Amino acid sequence: MNIFAVIHNESGRMYIGHSVNNSPLNFGSGKYIKQAIKKFGIDNFSKKNLESFDMNEPLSNVLERVEFWIKKYKTDNPEYGYNESVTDATPKKKKLTKKIQVLLTPEDEDNLNQVIIEKSMKGKSKPISISKYVRQLILEHIVNETSLENKLKK
Repeated sequence: MNIFAVIHNESGRMYIGHSVNNSPLNFGSGKYIKQAIKKFGIDNFSKKNLESFDMNEPLSNVLERVEFWIKKYKTDNPEYGYNESVTDATPKKKKLTKKIQVLLTPEDEDNLNQVIIEKSMKGKSKPISISKYVRQLILEHIVNETSLENKLKK
């Protein structure tokens, strides 16, 4: 895993991102950096690696370091950069339905958030809420349980 900076060559505004691999084509998944690249063109940006981590490094440690770099360069301030804050991008507890809140312990919620963030990194998308993720899991389970193949086995 690595943490990188994408720099707009003319203004110096930056985006701090992280990825599982160090693909030179990955310029970040944040909405503001995507808008800037679309507006100014990819050739007007450069990329540099800030930190590298072992693949076994806990995601929470990597995200703490991302937040460090965001704060250091103030990239969540539109005057200096293109980042949303890490806390803004993380699904919030208030988005959980009451039924799911009853079922999940705080530890379960932390674990699910980590799974969701890891999956979003692999899929290069924004993390979804826990309730949406749990609904997807339930629907997948229902589809699997009600498939014709499973009905024939019973």
